[in-house]
Amino acid sequence: MHGLMMERPLLITDIMRFADRNHPDVEIVSVTLDTPRHRCTWRDVFRRARQLANALTAAGIRPGDRIGSLAGTTTGTSSSTTRSRASAP
Repeated sequence: MHGLMMERPLLITDIMRFADRNHPDVEIVSVTLDTPRHRCTWRDVFRRARQLANALTAAGIRPGDRIGSLAGTTTGTSSSTTRSRASAP
């Protein structure tokens, strides 16, 4: 199986960085009960995630610290909760 294993774990932030670097203007469309169609790009999602990561860092949160988020699964919380578990790029 040599050559089939990754040298490090594949993290959500790696996938997000790939999308931000290679497909920044690709549109993401999500549908919720209160918003029929919400549109944004990978660039928008990653920008918001970086803002949250920087705010958490400024508040003294460090990689490895545990935080909680009390929110439903919406377009507003999906990027923030995903990004908050990792360090800022």
